[in-house]
Amino acid sequence: MATPLAVDEALAAILEAAPVLPSEEIPYQEALGRILQEEVRADHDSPPFDKALMDGYAVVSSDLGTTPRVLRVLEEIPAGSDPGRLETLTTGTTSRIMTGAPIPPGADAVLIVEETEPVSGDAGAIRAKSRVGRGDNVARRGADVRAGDRLLAPGEFIGPGEIGVLASCGRTRVRVGGRPRLAVLATGDELVQADRDPGPGGIRNSNGPLLTALARRAGTEALDLGIAPDEPGRLRQALERGLEADVLVTSGGVSMGARDLVGETLRALGVAIRFDRVAIKPGKPFTFGTRGSTLVFGCPGNPVSSYVIFQVFARPAIRRMMGFAEPLPPRVRARLEAEVRQRPGRTGYYQARARVTADGFAVTILPTSGSADFVSCARGNALAIVPAEVETLAAGEVVEVLLLDDHADR
Repeated sequence: MATPLAVDEALAAILEAAPVLPSEEIPYQEALGRILQEEVRADHDSPPFDKALMDGYAVVSSDLGTTPRVLRVLEEIPAGSDPGRLETLTTGTTSRIMTGAPIPPGADAVLIVEETEPVSGDAGAIRAKSRVGRGDNVARRGADVRAGDRLLAPGEFIGPGEIGVLASCGRTRVRVGGRPRLAVLATGDELVQADRDPGPGGIRNSNGPLLTALARRAGTEALDLGIAPDEPGRLRQALERGLEADVLVTSGGVSMGARDLVGETLRALGVAIRFDRVAIKPGKPFTFGTRGSTLVFGCPGNPVSSYVIFQVFARPAIRRMMGFAEPLPPRVRARLEAEVRQRPGRTGYYQARARVTADGFAVTILPTSGSADFVSCARGNALAIVPAEVETLAAGEVVEVLLLDDHADR
């Protein structure tokens, strides 16, 4: 039997095999979470005109060298007014103006409304109570962005802020990195769908929904293929369907048992198996292969093993396929809040909760009954990494922690 591959070697082999998908042009509203594949430049100045930053009165600042000063009101200027149709201010005049409205010709400042008062008996005038400097409460044309400025570059992640930038530039369609199509297949005669009573010897299929949810969270178009039994013909048929996707993730059937048929069936279907053992805990019997540009992740059947394998290996590969410049999820160093023990030989990836403290991150490894403890997948926000050669780490020692994509939400 081949020596299990080290985690870093396995991850490097997977990323080398993962193809960057072709880009596609999509409506900008659908680009959230994608990777930009083109340059975006401003099509106009922003602001496109001198505008008021406060509600008040547009004024000629030199008029207010001495205050109080009575000014004649020419007009009211709401936001959205046409700058070319505004009256020009001259000495002794002002215009009421709203936040975001264009500054009229002749004005060079805005006096906030709180520094004015009505003139008794004259509804067409106001009294300015304080001085104002040239440019006060005014945003000059192009102060934020000039037409032609580069606002977004290829390779940038598109979040809500980037969606706003695209909208502001009128970029209603945008070129982004591809979105992988991913198929999930759970295997095993003992499995039944979630809406069925398992009965004697059966268990509900949690791995399929778990892996499908992880895949969707990672940004893929994920399809749950359901359950394939440990029967060669039906298993082959289900795997053939899964291999039509960009990524196939299976759970179960990759160990050494007589009915662990996934590996041999994949080989029969033309999948080149790159490795089938990794020195990781949990998840040692992990199979990775390729057929053409399709990646195949054969996860163990235990839920925690499948969860860890996806987070450590499949998620980075998906990010690479989508065009992320840095496909690896973030890692931080964190102080252990309790002692941890393990049997040396495999790198441990343990369900954990990481939190920010006054002096950095702290991490607690969560109690579990083992790799079949499906509830533990719902408790953590990180994976604490204990090196393969380490047997014991004391409370207060520092370990690397892989932050999961929902760590900020837990």
